[in-house]
Amino acid sequence: MDDVYAKKILEELISIRKLLAVLSQDKLEGFTEQINKKYLTTDQRRQMYELFDGENSYKAIAETVNLSSEGVRKFAVQLEQAGLVELVSNGKTKNPKRVF
Repeated sequence: MDDVYAKKILEELISIRKLLAVLSQDKLEGFTEQINKKYLTTDQRRQMYELFDGENSYKAIAETVNLSSEGVRKFAVQLEQAGLVELVSNGKTKNPKRVF
């Protein structure tokens, strides 16, 4: 695939993403509120969720939020089952990454 074609596809996808963001704004606000009420019930959980960027390991997140790696992993699994987090590979391990 040549670079010009790839750039056109990327531009089109960016346009679609912007349009979807505008069209779903009201639903997204309600969705975010539901996530906050159901899963992000403490400052520690909110902080972990923000650190789920695909780059931070369970250990690094645990050290930041003063929790065990297992506690962070369990929370990530709960969010993964809800479709809010995915595990991405960084070569050696899989790290949690927010979907939204």
